[in-house]
Amino acid sequence: MSLLRMFLLAALALLPLHSQQLVTIEGTVRDPQGLTVAGAVIDVYGPARRTARSGPSGGYRVEALPAGHYRVTAVSDGLALRELEREFTAASSLDFHLDLAPAASIIETASKTREDSLRVPFLVTSVSRSELRDTATASFDEALRAIAGLQHATQGNFFTRVTTRGLRDTADVLTLVDGVPLRQLNGSADLAMIPVTALQGVEFVKGSASSMYGRSAIGGAMQFYTVPAAGPKLAGDLAFTRASFGTNEGQGGIHIPTRRGRLAAAGVISRSEGFQQGTGRDQNFLTVSADHAFSPYLNLRLSYLGSGVRAGRGSIVPLANGRPIFGITRRDNFGIPGVYIDGELHSASAKVDSQLSSRVLLSNSFNFNRYNRLFQGGITIVPPPAAVTKGYSENFTRQDSYLNETLLQWDAGSASRRNTFTAGLTFDWGNFDQASPVFAAAPTYRGPDYNRPVTNTGNDPRGTRGPSVTSYFRQNVVSFFAQHHFVWRRLGVLAGLRTDSFDQQLTRSDTPVRAPFSASRFSPRIGGDFALLRRESVSLVGFGNFAEGFRPQLPGLNTLNNVVVPQLLRPEVTRNIEGGLRVRHRAVSAQASFFNMRKIDGQRSFRSGPEDFIFVNATSRVRGFESELRALLPAGVSAYGNYAFHNAKHIEFRPTAATNFSGNRLRMSPQHIAGSGLAWAWRRVVWNGGVAYVGARPLRDNVVVSQVLPSYTLLNTSLSIRLGPVQTVFSATNLTDRYYIADDFSAQDAGNPGLPRRFSVQLRYRF
Repeated sequence: MSLLRMFLLAALALLPLHSQQLVTIEGTVRDPQGLTVAGAVIDVYGPARRTARSGPSGGYRVEALPAGHYRVTAVSDGLALRELEREFTAASSLDFHLDLAPAASIIETASKTREDSLRVPFLVTSVSRSELRDTATASFDEALRAIAGLQHATQGNFFTRVTTRGLRDTADVLTLVDGVPLRQLNGSADLAMIPVTALQGVEFVKGSASSMYGRSAIGGAMQFYTVPAAGPKLAGDLAFTRASFGTNEGQGGIHIPTRRGRLAAAGVISRSEGFQQGTGRDQNFLTVSADHAFSPYLNLRLSYLGSGVRAGRGSIVPLANGRPIFGITRRDNFGIPGVYIDGELHSASAKVDSQLSSRVLLSNSFNFNRYNRLFQGGITIVPPPAAVTKGYSENFTRQDSYLNETLLQWDAGSASRRNTFTAGLTFDWGNFDQASPVFAAAPTYRGPDYNRPVTNTGNDPRGTRGPSVTSYFRQNVVSFFAQHHFVWRRLGVLAGLRTDSFDQQLTRSDTPVRAPFSASRFSPRIGGDFALLRRESVSLVGFGNFAEGFRPQLPGLNTLNNVVVPQLLRPEVTRNIEGGLRVRHRAVSAQASFFNMRKIDGQRSFRSGPEDFIFVNATSRVRGFESELRALLPAGVSAYGNYAFHNAKHIEFRPTAATNFSGNRLRMSPQHIAGSGLAWAWRRVVWNGGVAYVGARPLRDNVVVSQVLPSYTLLNTSLSIRLGPVQTVFSATNLTDRYYIADDFSAQDAGNPGLPRRFSVQLRYRF
């Protein structure tokens, strides 16, 4: 489409439609009991495209529509999508009666457009706002408990990761916050900057999604929504939480509708002493969003997200035969006193949506992201006889990144035949600077007393500070992507392709050597689904897909024999083939898939000495099965269950000519992961109970024989009581106080302990 034609379409769209007959569609949205539903989303597709929300009495009204054939949909939280289609030539009344839905019917993260999750050819899962609120969710493992095959861990009280399908780097799964990527230039996402209590909803798409999002989506994409939901009237809430380990948290959110848009804001202030000694954690979080529709064809959104976290550095636990030694408990902290990590994030965005015609939407979004972090710490504790330093390091990182994306969407057709085309052009650029002092002559320690040094006993535990070295990293990425999703009756076909061109360079202040890297990468995505059974009350759909993902490696400058040389690792590439079934009934929603995924040229480290690493490429393969079930049972009872089997192994991992770890299971990768839970709602009371199981896992994959961490099972429960606008939630996690290792630590024979038993009470007021 030429620029002149696009301009003419935009100009014609802004002209009043006096020569056409205009119609109004209005009605009421009700639930299965006949009660009205406020805040339901009504989408109108046809000669014009509109979106509205039902008011406090369940009514909605869409005016000034040109006569013609329309498809109208309605959906609400906890209620199923309803779709009606007809010819409108005069003012019409259209009422919707929505069924209860065990799972969300609409998802946006898979293709950057709202679509029926039943016809998305990928394994997708949503977690609603009500689920998060009724359990007073405080951690990612609680928030994502209904998603199959996930592990959750935090290293040193700061670095949080979500592991899926054997992929455990924070750069393996793209994290989006309200549509904006949360990632550093190396692709990693600092999840510590997003407080779980700020979440308004979650969407998780499994499998490679680079054809839509580029790098950092090699294992999937998860989106966190933090802006309060829109509605027809002023609404908000205030909450205070008191929990174990000296935790106090205040939280609030507000939505203010305006004549042509809305204002929304949410914030969290949290203070905690931490379950380990000296690991206090303070966090402040704020998100603000403003929407204004200048006309039915032009909408502007401005948003800001700010987050600050200061956390004391946590310790690890030395292990033997997969279990803690020397009687070391989770409370013990052998780190250097006063060491901490301080992170600060500022993200500002602007998005313009232009409805060029009833079928064509053009949008442009721009984001500026500044991320500063002062890192102190790193602690090396391994079983004797080795004597090692505390591994202290320190660096200050400053990153500025810019992202501009122009997106064109074309949506046409009816309920039985639809075409959705999406194309985009992205410019992504930024700089990443890091200053790091050098430390020498640090004391060494040997268990069981990791506080009494055995060498350099009079020196500071950090060592002697030397000169600082500054690294400068620059990156520019230009991307184009296109995807077409065609649905015809029972058959759906999706095809997408993305090309990314990279130009990046790393230099250091102590050497004139430069490490440049330029490359291009194509990322295909093909999927399809077929409705094997389609009835009013039940649908059975088979789906399958093939997708590739990629992530460029950060070039490095290594010193070999006192000569500084650049080290360029090949980009990581994942290839995923998947097939499964999805069923939706009024009372049951379930999905299951088999997948075969390879990660080619993944970055791995091999410890060649107490403080030395060799970085190499490795290829791994994960085959598995994942399944999820949600059900609505009689008497106000609902249930969920999930199970995943992962067979994750290295296909090629040869760090040196003399060492070969091919065939080893991936570190921290269990074969079995499962979870289930029940919720019982009676009048104003909601009780939740859940169980999560993680199977045995090898601690390392870069040794001949690894320690094996035993499996663990966690029990959680909560009780929510509502009295008018006031809600009180009592919750408890890890009821049995299981002492387990949640994560490894830098290829050492040591691990990070999981969260002990935790109690909390939350008081929330809604208005």
